[in-house]
Amino acid sequence: MKQKTWPDRSDGVRFTAFPLSKPNDNEENIILSRRSKIGSKPSLSPTDGPDFSALPFDILTKIAASFNFPNLLAASLVCRSWRDALRPLREAMMLLRYGKRFKHGRGGVRRNLDKALDSFLKGAARGSTLAMVDAGLVYWERGLKEEAIALYQKAAALGDPAGQCNLGISYLHAQPQNHKEAVKWLHQASIGGYTRAQYQLALCLHQGLGVHRNLYEAAKWYLKAAEGGYVRAMYNASLCYSSGVGLSQSRRQARKWMRRAADRGHSKAQFEHGLALFSEGEMMKAVVYLELATRSGETAATHVKNVILQQLSATSRERALLLADNWRALPSSR
Repeated sequence: MKQKTWPDRSDGVRFTAFPLSKPNDNEENIILSRRSKIGSKPSLSPTDGPDFSALPFDILTKIAASFNFPNLLAASLVCRSWRDALRPLREAMMLLRYGKRFKHGRGGVRRNLDKALDSFLKGAARGSTLAMVDAGLVYWERGLKEEAIALYQKAAALGDPAGQCNLGISYLHAQPQNHKEAVKWLHQASIGGYTRAQYQLALCLHQGLGVHRNLYEAAKWYLKAAEGGYVRAMYNASLCYSSGVGLSQSRRQARKWMRRAADRGHSKAQFEHGLALFSEGEMMKAVVYLELATRSGETAATHVKNVILQQLSATSRERALLLADNWRALPSSR
């Protein structure tokens, strides 16, 4: 399948949710019971230090709404008051875990989206933004966009970067579209370091969607997303460096980011990196990348690859194709 990476009005980003940590089922009870004495300690006086128990429950639960399981457990050990206040969110984490099992058919259960959605909604009702985002994803996949957007709005308002990103993308695809609101929420998620939002914000800036077209700002966000591991942003950052659009022209930087994208499975980058290697006389390496690009649907790579193969010995051809067979993409945030 061909990847659309350079700005295109039909280009979008997959919705995403935070991955859930995988604690043991009894992890919460074990950890909390080991430190149950914490709750029996008297509150600290103003002269001894801050009184954490004085923090209002509603503020605490809003702060912790986007916590993952380990962070939630750590917060629950601060004092008895926090442990009690955060109980619904700990329950939400368990429901979120069950929901992911049903959604992906893991942990010895069959895939069941109805049960997954039910678990996510129960977790969302307990205040978890992670569950809100996952429930929104299921709704969106089922075409229930209004329900999905409502959940993304709740998660975004509580500061969840995935919720903010998904809300921004939703506004780009909703009917009618709302580009200004999309840019607003994508920017919120981007300044929080969320790479998918950074890439999508860069596309909006590049195309002038919901904001004045600004190639320099677009290139800045492409580069930030690339540095954060987002593959399509790596490819676009390479193009910016190659053409001098938004970034100072640099062949070295262009080659660096093109190879990084290629090594993480970007088919267009594999094709272009293969061409660059061919032009430098690196025939074996060129064949590997061109073969990978061909397998990913880049038909233009096939002709160049076949031309090079004719120049190689039978042994070299077999070696190059074996390297392609054993190739594995490097990790990325996609």
